[in-house]
Amino acid sequence: MLFCCLFLFIAKDFLHKPVLDYDQVFYVDTDASFPQLYDKVDSLAQSLNPLSKKLLPFFLKKKRLEYWFKPGRYVLKKASSLNDIVNKIRSQSQDPVNITFNGMDEVSPILGIINQSLELDSLDFINYLDFIDFPLDSLYFFLIPNTYEFFWSTSAKELLDRIYIEYNNFWTSSRLQSAHQINLSKQDVFILASIVDKEASHFDEMPKIAGLYLNRLKKDWPLAADPTIIYIWNKQFNQTIRRVRNKHIDATSKSLFNTYYNKGLPPMPICVPSLQAIEAVLFAEQHEYMYMCARPDKSEYHNFAKNHREHKKNADAFHQWLNKRKIY
Repeated sequence: MLFCCLFLFIAKDFLHKPVLDYDQVFYVDTDASFPQLYDKVDSLAQSLNPLSKKLLPFFLKKKRLEYWFKPGRYVLKKASSLNDIVNKIRSQSQDPVNITFNGMDEVSPILGIINQSLELDSLDFINYLDFIDFPLDSLYFFLIPNTYEFFWSTSAKELLDRIYIEYNNFWTSSRLQSAHQINLSKQDVFILASIVDKEASHFDEMPKIAGLYLNRLKKDWPLAADPTIIYIWNKQFNQTIRRVRNKHIDATSKSLFNTYYNKGLPPMPICVPSLQAIEAVLFAEQHEYMYMCARPDKSEYHNFAKNHREHKKNADAFHQWLNKRKIY
């Protein structure tokens, strides 16, 4: 009788007694041994009575945790019992991590995001890319800004495969047809989208800007895109230009990214373009504008023109506005 009472008392501790006062994230490292896992589970059982604590190894053995646990990230809910926690871990049902990749100036911040959100070390990811001969900069052509769901224990291969899946899902038949209609490859779309992204301050103006650049490409004009000059200046001289002038254009004339001296598109995107910019290129506004100039106000919108005479009037007004504000 005494044994039964003792058993029920201990069972109640393991099966029903809440041991967590709040939700916790529990990590099991890929190289974790069972003794290490035992120590982590034991640290969650501090509120158990001393007798129950002594029987913890027996309890975990009966649950066969040593044979069932897998690495991962597990969210343990508030008021969980020790039995709930062990069942969660032995079920191997990881809780995924949501990682949002937005448009960004460089692809390198992706490495920091990986380090902060996943078990995967960014150096291991780089080494894997080197092993498969996939330069990191290639991500400019494949990364679709979106929220991705990963397991915390995701490998380098699984991470890249997930990016490929999102990329392939993005290129629907409708988008492929649009790219074909504007005579751009998938890579071309990303390159032009990166310029549109840097030219536009407002999403609603992106399709009009994209349409203008497409008009220039159709007529074999140089794109004459200021963002490409700003990009070169930043890369070569580590300086930011507030106002692109002829001296900046001429000083970077030998760069393949100079869209004043070179016709067509640059060899690479100048940033990781936003999803809105990519869509703006694929479904650009159709019009006859060939010129644009920022408006002489703080709206960061543009005035558009069909001929040089109209454009010169817009440009003169904008330059006067800049001069008054001593932006040279």
